[in-house]
Amino acid sequence: MTMLLSSFSRTAADYRLAYLILLAHTAAMASLVWYLGVDPHYQTASLYVDWSFSAVTTMASVYMLWTVLKMLARREEHPMAALKAHMEKVLLGNDRLAHATHSTAIFVAMIFVFSTVKSTIPAIVPFSWDESLIRLDRALFGGVDPYVLTSKVFGNAYALVALNFVYNLWMVIFTISMIVVPWIGNHELRLRYILTTLLTWFVGGNILALLLSSSGPCFVELLYGDDTYAPLMALLKNVDADTGMVWALIAQDILWEAYTRDIGAISGISAMPSLHVAVAVIIACVAWQRGGVSREIGLAYAVTIYIGSIQLGWHYATDGIVGGGIALLFWKASAYLTEWSLSRRLEPAEAV
Repeated sequence: MTMLLSSFSRTAADYRLAYLILLAHTAAMASLVWYLGVDPHYQTASLYVDWSFSAVTTMASVYMLWTVLKMLARREEHPMAALKAHMEKVLLGNDRLAHATHSTAIFVAMIFVFSTVKSTIPAIVPFSWDESLIRLDRALFGGVDPYVLTSKVFGNAYALVALNFVYNLWMVIFTISMIVVPWIGNHELRLRYILTTLLTWFVGGNILALLLSSSGPCFVELLYGDDTYAPLMALLKNVDADTGMVWALIAQDILWEAYTRDIGAISGISAMPSLHVAVAVIIACVAWQRGGVSREIGLAYAVTIYIGSIQLGWHYATDGIVGGGIALLFWKASAYLTEWSLSRRLEPAEAV
């Protein structure tokens, strides 16, 4: 027990910046909500936290079952003793349990704060940037709405269904990353991922989302009567009528109902910047750091999420550019922050 407590104390020093960013995020958002007298929406945040714990529990159970099955296959003479020794090695070796506990606690708290604020954004700052973002998109893409260009390649049923499938995997992939990263052996990479994610979700997901409050292409006609994206939405509905597999439309309907009727467990409309793209870029950065074929896979994934964000009507092209840019900026900054943190880590003797 003494060794375990020492491990938690020693590794806590590595996460001092992460905890500081999380504290600043929580304090800033709580102060804003209190100052404006807005009632925060906790339902979505609570649901996401429940999902997070369920995912962690499921993965842990699957790992334990797989370990037991391997030991049974090897016909261990003393399976319980072997399982105990194996788990001690996994949990205590290289302070893994301590690192995983700190990392997971940070991720779950971040999701709760972010989701609460995101669900409350329209009440804090009404949508006002959609028209400007539509004009900016056209300026950047030669006077053409970006979806017109992406539709030339991805405007058919096969491509749309494929894009929708990969885009829907985003939540699964991000959840897996939250579970896997705390247990990886490369501590520097783990810290970089955590710090980048914290800063991206704080600055991009909440601060910029408030300053640039916008609803996104799929909602502009419903909100303002702007039919700029009507052809795209009609295309999505036609393909869905034929295939029943454009699931983005279901999610958009759920969000719209939550926004207009203030009901439902899932809520939170916010387009700028795109956190889908930002997270995909962070994952691509991790893949690039690992090298090999992971680089091509990570890059392809980030590009696919960016195209999907436009073609499925979720985001303006500018949303993804800003989201991806923020992720790259903080990935670069996290290298220096990680170096600073690890250069001031506590040695085992100091932590007792």
